[in-house]
Amino acid sequence: MDSSDVEFSAYGPDASILRFAERADEAAFRRSRQLVEELERCPLPGQSEVVPAFRTLLICFGAGAASAANEAGLAAFCGRIREAGPPSVHEGGRLVEIPARYDGPDLARVAGAAGMSVEEAAARHVAPDYRVHCLGFAPGFPYLGGLDPSLATPRLATPRTSVAAGSIAIGGEHTGIYSTPSPGGWNLIARTGAPLFDPRAASLGAMFLLRAGDRVRFIPGPDGAALARDGLREARPGTIASAPPSPPVLRVLASGAGLAIQDRGRPGFARFGVPPGGAMDPYAAAWANRLLDNPPSAPVLELCLQGQRLEVLKDGWFAIAGSAGGAAGGSARRRRVGEVLEFPPGPSGVWTYLAVPGGFGGGTVLGSVATDARAGLGRAFVDGDRIPAATSTGSAPPSAVASRRIARDERRDPAHPPTLRVWPGPQWSAFSSADRERFFATGWTVSTRCDRVGYRLDGPALAPPSSEAVSEPVVVGTVQVPADGRPIVTMPDGPTLGGYAKLGVVDRDDLARLAQRRAGQVVRFVPAL
Repeated sequence: MDSSDVEFSAYGPDASILRFAERADEAAFRRSRQLVEELERCPLPGQSEVVPAFRTLLICFGAGAASAANEAGLAAFCGRIREAGPPSVHEGGRLVEIPARYDGPDLARVAGAAGMSVEEAAARHVAPDYRVHCLGFAPGFPYLGGLDPSLATPRLATPRTSVAAGSIAIGGEHTGIYSTPSPGGWNLIARTGAPLFDPRAASLGAMFLLRAGDRVRFIPGPDGAALARDGLREARPGTIASAPPSPPVLRVLASGAGLAIQDRGRPGFARFGVPPGGAMDPYAAAWANRLLDNPPSAPVLELCLQGQRLEVLKDGWFAIAGSAGGAAGGSARRRRVGEVLEFPPGPSGVWTYLAVPGGFGGGTVLGSVATDARAGLGRAFVDGDRIPAATSTGSAPPSAVASRRIARDERRDPAHPPTLRVWPGPQWSAFSSADRERFFATGWTVSTRCDRVGYRLDGPALAPPSSEAVSEPVVVGTVQVPADGRPIVTMPDGPTLGGYAKLGVVDRDDLARLAQRRAGQVVRFVPAL
């Protein structure tokens, strides 16, 4: 691929990937900026979001946008870019100095693989100024170009389930800084106290310490956190927009395995590394709202598994949908003060949704009250919390109505899901035909290591492409295959950029069915085409 080439391919049914460079270097960064600016100036038909990465660019289209129109528009766009020629040199961007303490758990291994001492490896990492090519993976996580080639280190075969915020790491040919506590497969070499993401900032620009185009210089020191406190914080704390307080409608007697507020999430902010989030089972959440004549976007409570006990503090209607079994599941009725809503263990399913007229209240960040615990957004409730309804109480069923139920033919049985449709992903053709057949022939077991970030599947190991992948955009539902060969399906709070091979994309209408499968249960896939 020469400097004028731009190629595109489908990424599931609602997105396309543009490939514009072979190397993730300064020339690729300039090309990326050129593409983004052109797409912002003249959007493609149905275009809803643009997410840049090192060598690729994700273009998302609204659900139901005509694929033929997308393909024609993309072909014309690529032609215009080729005719435009090489992009101009990018001289902008700030220089941001970030304190760093080089004591990461993987530093000795990285240094040993490079044939040098720990001290020399740290010195080589500090030496260059880095370019922020893009933000992704997690809110404010910077992908930095400019790493000394001798320090390039492949990602871990099996990602860690937890990495501390502030961890400075190497993934392939690049450096990154974990902005929030999260899972991750990069090699941890240092740490910093500089806050890369501040969800309480007063504006979008102030939430993120770094932006694409900035240059970064690491300043070594014995206490990175202290250095950060001495004046490197650029994201000033502000106030999360919130509705005026309203009387609580529920008190948490027991939060069980998890209890948080969710809505339709935060689509449109992936270029900042903010995942879309929202309900794990949007179908069930929408039904809980529909039973009360709420709009589908009204905030609901999302309950994980079982064990929740909620005391009613105000007479009113409550609707329950999702995995909850028994008479209450899939129904709405009036409740009286003092009643206790209980969610005991059920035979199947993971996520249950509870709605009230008008929805629940909460602080709004980036247009949503959805909870993303990893990013520090929204609110997860604990024992003793009081949960308010939204200030606007909304409508309620007529007083003559005793209860409402989901029609039997509209109910989904989490114990017996159908095979789930999968669309080809960006690296579909890079997997062997045998592995592609094996993926669809296998009954995959849902791992115990599943959460709102990703669902891990146990089964025969697949063989991902041998070359180290450069991080590129990730859409929700992507089937990623790390070096250990066990697929991971990206869920609503998952990374917006990732470097593992992307075999396919679970159809958006089927992803909720996967979300309702418990650890130890089996799921099967079928080609969507």
